Amino acid sequence: MGNRFIDKLIYASPEAQFILILLGLFSVLSWMVMGRKMLVIMRAEREMDLFLSRFRKARDLEQIQEAGKGLVRSPVAAMVNVAVQEVRQLRRLIAKNEEHKTAFDPTVMMRDSLLMALERTVAEEGEGLRSYLVFLAIIITISPFLGLLGTVWGIMIAFLDIAAKGSANISVVAPGIADALTTTIAGLFVAIPAVVGYNYLSNRVRRILDRCNNFSLELAGIIYKSSLNI
Repeated sequence: MGNRFIDKLIYASPEAQFILILLGLFSVLSWMVMGRKMLVIMRAEREMDLFLSRFRKARDLEQIQEAGKGLVRSPVAAMVNVAVQEVRQLRRLIAKNEEHKTAFDPTVMMRDSLLMALERTVAEEGEGLRSYLVFLAIIITISPFLGLLGTVWGIMIAFLDIAAKGSANISVVAPGIADALTTTIAGLFVAIPAVVGYNYLSNRVRRILDRCNNFSLELAGIIYKSSLNI
C-alpha cells in the first residue's frame, strides 16, 4: 500500500503533488507538537503528584516551599514560590506601615493579594501548557480544506480532459479523479489525528488547571490561617 501511495504521488499532477507535500509537512508538524506536549503534560502531572505528596507532610510555609525544590515543571510548585514571595513582600509592607495598622485589616489585604497572585500564576501556567496547541488548531482547520481543494482541482482536470479529448473513457478521467481522491484522503489523514490529539491534550491541560485552582484555595487558606497572628 505504501508503494502504491508513493506511485500516486510521483505520477500526480504538480498541483496535487504540492497539496500532498504540504499536507505531509502538516502531518509531521502535528505529530511533533502532540508528542512534545504529551511529554510536557506527563511530566507536569508527575511532578504535581510528587509535590502534593510532599505538601501533605509539610508543617509550615518554609517546608511547603522546600517541597517544590527541583520540580521545575510542576505548576503547583510555581504557585507556592509565588505565594511565598507575595507573603514576604506583604509582611515587609505591613511592618513598614505598622502605625497605620488600624486603617486596614492586614489579614484581609494578604488574603486578597494572595488570591490574585495565585490566580495570575494559574493563568500563566495554563498559557505555558497550552503553548503550540494553536498549531494543531490551525492544522485541523486547514487540512480538510486543502484536501477539498485537491478534490475540486482533480475533478476540474477530469472534466477538462474529457472536453479536450472528446471522450469520457476511464483512462481519460482516471488521473484527475485519482488526484481528487488522493488529496481528500490525505487531508482527512492529517486532520483526524490532529483533532483527536488536540481534544485529548486540551482535556489533560484542563484537568491540571482544575487541580491548580483547587490547590490555590487550599494554599491560600493555609497561609491565611498562619497570618492571623501577623
